[in-house]
Amino acid sequence: MLAEVLRVILSFFLKKRAEFRSYWIDFLVGLCIKFIFFLGTLYAMPIQDGNEAVTRIFGFSLWYLSANLVAKLGNSALEEAYLGTVEQVLSTRARKWQLLLGLIVSEIFFSLIWVSTFFGVALVIVGIPTFWSGIKQTAFIATLYGFVGLLGMVGVGLVMLGLSLRFKRVGAITEIVLYYLLVFSGFFLPPKFIPETFHFFNVMSPLAWFVKGMLNGVNEIAYAILVSALWLLLGVVILKSQWNWARRTGRLSSYV
Repeated sequence: MLAEVLRVILSFFLKKRAEFRSYWIDFLVGLCIKFIFFLGTLYAMPIQDGNEAVTRIFGFSLWYLSANLVAKLGNSALEEAYLGTVEQVLSTRARKWQLLLGLIVSEIFFSLIWVSTFFGVALVIVGIPTFWSGIKQTAFIATLYGFVGLLGMVGVGLVMLGLSLRFKRVGAITEIVLYYLLVFSGFFLPPKFIPETFHFFNVMSPLAWFVKGMLNGVNEIAYAILVSALWLLLGVVILKSQWNWARRTGRLSSYV
């Protein structure tokens, strides 16, 4: 079983490496766009202390990683349909959950290359001493809430993947969701500047719970875990139901 899973992951790694070779300039442009957003927030609202530096750099990096993953999951079914390779993928001996795991692991691994680059440059821009003064106190909290938040965003990606089997243009909705999470989760704009209405919506935002955790410590971890678990459960339910619908109606390989 383990050998099968590793072979599937390796195959997705090879595919992702080929994507990088063909579209590296697109990934580079995406990285530059992220820097523009980040620099805009720094000039508009300068960082006040080390804890805020950690929250904003970690939060933005977590969003960057999550955005790549959610966008990939939301568009993967349509990409395979356009390429005409759906039947080839589904005819392999690998189980469906193994294919999904391979896609998620490979996307996270290769996205970390760009996210790490962003993180390093952002660290220099903000100032290593400022960042260090905050990370000494919040390293564990940032890692804990970051991991839980990423799991929640995997759930969001599964929801988008499931919806894309029925609604082929769900990628447009994905972009709206991702940029909402960027602006209103609390690391782009400080929470005190976010309208109360958006605080209500953020109850279901895994990234907003990351920010709340950074502000309030481990007191919020149970809520963060609950929200991420709900997204994972919702993602599995929607993906399974829409997969069965697409198989029943013969729409798996359709891109319209």
